[in-house]
Amino acid sequence: MAPSKKDQIANGALTAFAQLGYSETTMDAIAEMAQVAKGTLYYHFSTKEELFLYVIEKGVKMLIYHVDHVMQNEELSLEDRILNVLDEHLRFFSENQDLCFLLLSAFSGDGQRDRMVGNLLGGYFSTMESHMLELQKQGYIRADIDIRTLASSLFGMVGFTVLRKQFRKEPVNSAADKQTLRYMLSGMFQNNV
Repeated sequence: MAPSKKDQIANGALTAFAQLGYSETTMDAIAEMAQVAKGTLYYHFSTKEELFLYVIEKGVKMLIYHVDHVMQNEELSLEDRILNVLDEHLRFFSENQDLCFLLLSAFSGDGQRDRMVGNLLGGYFSTMESHMLELQKQGYIRADIDIRTLASSLFGMVGFTVLRKQFRKEPVNSAADKQTLRYMLSGMFQNNV
C-alpha cells in the first residue's frame, strides 16, 4: 500500500531534518525530498516547526508501540521481556537510523520547541518507566536501581551505539551488539541473568 501524502511528506522531512539539521532545513528542501509540490506540503503542514514536531511525535509513537508489543507478550518471562525490549530498541533504531539521529539530537536550543520535544519523548519514558517499575515491584529489577536513570540509560545506550556504528559505516544489530548490550543491562536484574 502506498503511503499517504502526509506520510510521504513526513518521510521526506525526516530525511531532510536528519541530513541538514533543523535550522538548515527549508520547506523547499522538504518538498523536494518528499517529492511533493509546495502547495501539497503547505496543505498538510503550515510551518516547518509543525512538521518537525509531527515527525518526532510519529517516531515516538512507533517506538512506544514496539516496546508495548514486547512487554505485553505473555509467552515471554518478565526478564525475557525486558531483554527483548533491549533487542527491540536495537532493531528499531537500526531500521530507523534517521529517526534515531533525530531523537538523539532533537533539542535545538529553542526553549519552546525543546519543551515540546521533551514532552513528546516524555511519553516514551513514561511507558518505559512504568514497565520497569512493575518489574522492580515484582522483584525482577534490583530495588536499589533508579528507574528513571535506567530508562534514560537504555535509550541512550542503544541509540548512541547505533549512531556510532552508522557514522563508522559498520553493520548494526549484530549478535555481538545484542550480547554486549545485554551484558551491560544484566546488572539491573536481581539474579543477574
